Amino acid sequence: MLKYIAVNTLKSIQVLKVSRILYLESSGRYTIIFTKNKEKIVACKNLGFYQKIFENQNFIRVHNSFLVNFAFVTEIIKDSGGQYCLLETENIVPISNRKFSIVKEYLHF
Repeated sequence: MLKYIAVNTLKSIQVLKVSRILYLESSGRYTIIFTKNKEKIVACKNLGFYQKIFENQNFIRVHNSFLVNFAFVTEIIKDSGGQYCLLETENIVPISNRKFSIVKEYLHF
């Protein structure tokens, strides 16, 4: 299991504990990494790059723009507007209709 990851930002290379990453959000050619201690780190790689790195690491692509660490998911909310992941930190991340079946399969639902 991957413990640390080096993240190339605009000003430095940061070393992050994988266990502290809540989710990642696509921002064009960049990725915004959200951590447990409320940091937002802008990485100089796209989300697809991180999806490959975090394959088999408890991270699931729940939306074209979001990769979520399922170790922090407490609830899946379903309403008329769609589906969402509720995280321990009370962050809410959308789940696309196309990716919802992958989420259910991952949760053995």
